[in-house]
Amino acid sequence: MKKLILLVVVLLFVFTLSACSPKYINIDNSKLREMLASDVDYYFIDVRTSTEFYEERIPGFTLNVDYYLLDLDHSIIDNLDRTRPVVIMCNSGNRSVSASNIFIDEGFDEVYNLTDGIQGWDGETE
Repeated sequence: MKKLILLVVVLLFVFTLSACSPKYINIDNSKLREMLASDVDYYFIDVRTSTEFYEERIPGFTLNVDYYLLDLDHSIIDNLDRTRPVVIMCNSGNRSVSASNIFIDEGFDEVYNLTDGIQGWDGETE
């Protein structure tokens, strides 16, 4: 009986941990470079404000979806294909985590988060 109770407790613990883990995938600069150079048709989405976006951006990030607007109205991404993989970045990696969760909640299958944002980017910008 004690073994059964222990097994149930362990299983509950495992399921609780798996429910808390993020559904998106964190990536670093080297992985982003691979993705930018690949033939996969990613959405590269910058979730900084439009002012930040037009001041400086990573080449390839052609879509700007302001996180503060997205947080208020998820419908602004309704026209995007939910089966297409999404790479999200922001300034430092904080807004992109929240945006990644929104994309997951809205039914996107494959979401990637650039962990350190443009501040951590060591490549070219435009």
